[in-house]
Amino acid sequence: MKRRLMGLAALAAVLALTTSAQGFGGRRKADCGTTTGGCGSNPCGTAVTYEDRKVTVNEWVTVKEDFKYWESVPVTKKEKVKVKEQTWKDETFKYTVNELKAVKEKVKVKEAAWKDETFKYTVNELKEVKEKAKVAECKAVTKEMEVTTYKCLPVVTKQKRTVCEWVCVPVTVTCTVPPASSGHGLFGRLCGKKSCDAPCETPCPQVVTKTVMQKQMVKKEIEVDVTTYTRIEEKSKKPVTTYETVWVEKEVTVHKCVPVEKTGTRKVCVWNEVEKEVTVHKCVAVEKTGTRKVCEWKDVEKEMDVTTYNKVEKTGTREVKKCVPVEKVVKVAVHTVAAPPCGGCDAAPACGGMSGGCGSARGGLFKGGLFKGKGCGGCD
Repeated sequence: MKRRLMGLAALAAVLALTTSAQGFGGRRKADCGTTTGGCGSNPCGTAVTYEDRKVTVNEWVTVKEDFKYWESVPVTKKEKVKVKEQTWKDETFKYTVNELKAVKEKVKVKEAAWKDETFKYTVNELKEVKEKAKVAECKAVTKEMEVTTYKCLPVVTKQKRTVCEWVCVPVTVTCTVPPASSGHGLFGRLCGKKSCDAPCETPCPQVVTKTVMQKQMVKKEIEVDVTTYTRIEEKSKKPVTTYETVWVEKEVTVHKCVPVEKTGTRKVCVWNEVEKEVTVHKCVAVEKTGTRKVCEWKDVEKEMDVTTYNKVEKTGTREVKKCVPVEKVVKVAVHTVAAPPCGGCDAAPACGGMSGGCGSARGGLFKGGLFKGKGCGGCD
């Protein structure tokens, strides 16, 4: 905090030096450096010059610095440690088992028995009964009835019909007749040669014209006697016998179903209680002894690798920003004041009617110290 305050104070000093005397004062009055007032342009003869001055300024600088830190380093060593180990051992125990055992007991049992039982039942029987009933009878009745009959009379008429006939017609036909063979047949000696060692020459075939009877179909129209029948209706009276149904009351024998009560015997199943000695299987609790494996945890001392961590101090380097005072050269404006032409600091009319003449320019932050002994002869 102190370094920051020092830096701010140095910066304010530089600003005060680089500006004019009235930069940090109260209200500026009509002094020698302005054209306002009654002195005119630069009445006191002020000259500004710049000179180099050394100024200390605080700046942030990255600096490498050493620092110490602690690091945990693992260290492994063998130590004897007590460890729980699992072991198995045999253990006897008792348990109860239900076993089936055959036991003879007297038990009342239901047994089926058959016995004869009489019972009554009704049967329908057919019996002959004489009753009077109406019976249908057929009687032949002869009556004269008008009957219509038909007769067919033959009528012969001439009618024309077309008939096809086969007729033999003479036709002249030209054909080729093969010559007679010159061998040792029936006419073999007619060739005029004594010996038939040398064959005769083959004769030429003959063309013969002959008349042949050929069948041809011929259509012709002829008259034929055709018989037709004409139906003639005749009515006459003839005796006709018909059968009529007549209902006659007669005494007839009828078979009827009559219910008759009868007595019979049948076998009936009856359940009787009988005491018997039977073998019964019962569950009996039996105590037995068995062996089983039991797990136990025991303390065992073993040599094992144990890792511990030791703190080791180490040195490292890191970059840190620090505020460091730095000396710099800065240009600073310096005002040089000549002798006032207005004849002293008390000449009010030359300085625009303001008392003190040039002394009015010293009413700022550096009042009475910046221009003392210069220019106006050391105005207070």
